[in-house]
Amino acid sequence: MPKISVIKPHRPRLKRKKKVAAYTRVSMETEMLLHSLSAQVSYYNGLIQSNPDWEFAGIYADEGISGTSTAHRDDFNRMVADCEAGKIDMVLVKSISRFARDTVDTLETTRHLKELGVDVYFERENIHSISDEGELLLTLLASFAQEESRSISENVKWGIRKRFEQGIPNGHKAPYGYEWDGEMYHVIPEQGEIVKEIFARYLSGASAYGIAKELSGRGIKGQKDVPMDDSTIKFILTNPSYTGSMLLQKNFISEGHTRKRNRGELPMYMVEGMFEPLIAQEDFEKAQHIREERAAASASRNTTLTAFSGLVRCGECGCSVSRRTTKYGKKWNCNTRERKGKAQCGLRPVYETELEQKAAAALWLDAFDGETVRREVGQIIINNDSIEFLMKNGQRRKFMRAYSRGHSAFSQKIICGCCGRKLECDYWKMGPKGQKEKRRMWVCRGCSFRRLPDDEFREAVVGVLGKEDYEPRFVKEVADVTAFEDRFEFHFTEGRVVIWQRK
Repeated sequence: MPKISVIKPHRPRLKRKKKVAAYTRVSMETEMLLHSLSAQVSYYNGLIQSNPDWEFAGIYADEGISGTSTAHRDDFNRMVADCEAGKIDMVLVKSISRFARDTVDTLETTRHLKELGVDVYFERENIHSISDEGELLLTLLASFAQEESRSISENVKWGIRKRFEQGIPNGHKAPYGYEWDGEMYHVIPEQGEIVKEIFARYLSGASAYGIAKELSGRGIKGQKDVPMDDSTIKFILTNPSYTGSMLLQKNFISEGHTRKRNRGELPMYMVEGMFEPLIAQEDFEKAQHIREERAAASASRNTTLTAFSGLVRCGECGCSVSRRTTKYGKKWNCNTRERKGKAQCGLRPVYETELEQKAAAALWLDAFDGETVRREVGQIIINNDSIEFLMKNGQRRKFMRAYSRGHSAFSQKIICGCCGRKLECDYWKMGPKGQKEKRRMWVCRGCSFRRLPDDEFREAVVGVLGKEDYEPRFVKEVADVTAFEDRFEFHFTEGRVVIWQRK
């Protein structure tokens, strides 16, 4: 009897397509180079999609970006991230110099991609980074590309410095108050008057911060429509361009490709009478003399003045925090809040006495010792609800803030339900004749809303938040409270609203 065997149908396994992407870059945003970039994108788009074994994984292109560093090349970094996510198997690049002109960056990136199983193919050099001989060739050729880049950079720098020697500026970015018409700087009348006002007020005794605050209040803005702050005012006061002169080579590009202030490393060139002056040379020199005198008298320049100098940072915006003197004592304020207002940073100032108490507790000391703080503490972060001590040994110690004396936790957060104004803190003597006691009250200066006793409001806050650390938690968690005759409405920062019925 014949034997019958069943032969099952064989389904051939389809070969997985290789996910291929391309990277292109031009170093300057000129019309010719941008056309070249467009041509590269079009070429790779067609090349990848015409290969039946490849799957198109995208084109990554950086415009007007130098190849000396990968830090600011957004599409390059996005491409690496997509490789890490498994979206790309191979990257096509025109040449090593288009990929990177820094040998370290080239090798680090290709090695990282090789570990991920991603091949980088350099067309001009005909090198696959994933091959055994690829890294040796890459090292040699990337070094040549880096040296070529350095040589070009040195030639460009030499040309710029020769123009400086002849009094020719590198570019025509006009300072505030001027505009470039293609041949010369010309005064913008409205801005020119502001510059004159800034110098006049500064010479009459006003501070840079005070001038900025007044100008900002009038809605006056600087270049690129940015609000005036004290740093803008200081820059204007120190810019010799307003005397009609121009200081060339104030900055330079270092070997690490970073822009640095020229502090004597290279010669500078003062070119006088280049354009119409706004300020007399004599007034400009007086302004510099005043700045030097104020800087010499400034306590903040003495880094050993206090135990906390240089250690305190704002936890709300990350800016530095500076020491100020008030009628209630020494306190530390966020510089962003001082310069740009409460809308930019809501950090509440902290008194130095509280900082000292918390520092002693963080270091387990019976009494505050500044030398121990400088020796043990690496940084102090001030938040609205807490103070954090980052110790040099890596430990982190956190303490809740205490609100007292001249700075209540409720300041600027209680709103009148009748007229919408913020209630102000005041003190009233209350009780029977001969036994009156001074009590804190919250008063509306805009309408006849009855005075709100501080004790009653505290009772409501404790009822909503709980008794433990209710003041720092109020500052951190509550945006504001609207006070009505019959209730309080607590508006939390995350959007929640809680109503507390008044007695």
